Amino acid sequence: MDNKKLVICQLANYAPPFYGNFMASLLNLENKITARNINNKIIYTYYNNSKECNWIGEMRDNNKNIFFLKNKYIKGFIQLKKIIKESNADILHSHFTIPVLMFFLLKLYFPKLIIISHFHNLLSGIFTADIYKKKLKSRIKIYLYNKNIIDQFCGCGEAVYNDLIECGIKNKKCLYIDNCIDFSRFDKMQFENKYEILIKNKNVLMIYGSFFYTKGVDITLKAINDIAVKNNIILLIVCQNKESLLEEIKKTLGFFPDWILIVPSQENILEYFKMSYAYLIPSREEGFPYTMLESIYCGTPVIRSDLPSMDRKLPNDFVVPVNDVPALRLCMEKVLTIPESELKDIVSEQKKYITEKWNIDIWSDKIIKLYNDVLNRIK
Repeated sequence: MDNKKLVICQLANYAPPFYGNFMASLLNLENKITARNINNKIIYTYYNNSKECNWIGEMRDNNKNIFFLKNKYIKGFIQLKKIIKESNADILHSHFTIPVLMFFLLKLYFPKLIIISHFHNLLSGIFTADIYKKKLKSRIKIYLYNKNIIDQFCGCGEAVYNDLIECGIKNKKCLYIDNCIDFSRFDKMQFENKYEILIKNKNVLMIYGSFFYTKGVDITLKAINDIAVKNNIILLIVCQNKESLLEEIKKTLGFFPDWILIVPSQENILEYFKMSYAYLIPSREEGFPYTMLESIYCGTPVIRSDLPSMDRKLPNDFVVPVNDVPALRLCMEKVLTIPESELKDIVSEQKKYITEKWNIDIWSDKIIKLYNDVLNRIK
């Protein structure tokens, strides 16, 4: 990589609404790659629905190579084929869901193109609503994956890697690289507390409201419903689509309770963490728990479900079984009785652990090693 010009096309069917860790990771990777060879280049490719993300304009202002595809089918393939050809890309590094048809056609046109498929969630999708349809699609994809369409699989953590292997991906083509956190983002954020009047003298518990079922928002509502008044709880729900969330809440409880405060997603997530006594992740499924690490870094303790993708070595962890409403309720009440000074000591120890383990520079170095290893293997 140091001597030969390298062109990498990053393809993602999902772009976060805010800059966040995903883009921070990719830009850190770009800086390290271009530092090795000024002619090296990273191209960023998303779909049209990402155009309105608030960080896109900044990337364009900084002269980043960024493109948008119409879809993941034929029109998108034609566009991506042109991008690959004109840039003379060596590697296509794909994130999130995988457009198998697009990859199959790309391999026909560019047999020397190296395709890396990076999984940020479980391939099995155990808790998907239409489980049989999901399993059928997964089997078809796995068959095609093992036919040398994809050169390397990468999980965002050990749990995702194990899931790939269990689903049938050949382990000689599979590895994992733990995701990272750009903790420096939070050092630049300001705490304003715009909601001070609404949460005054309340015990605020925070949760993300997107992916209502997967993230266990329904479990949380049922767990809090019987203890909200007694424990003076406000449930702070962060979401992008308020209308959809309101419908789900009413379906779950049959009414909209006055102990819920819905707030919009925003880049300055530190503000919400600082408002909260604890952050809740009672998820049924997780790829890599970015928000758990963000919460700890901001000084807010986490109550989470016991999933293999969560680091079970985290000291003094508050863990509950998956799908267990009574256990979640008991754990919340337990945490609310712990003095703030004691919680502060617990989170301080956790913060030391996570900042040493999930370093953004370590992630970039491992990705560069992955590129080198795959290039050398396929020569």
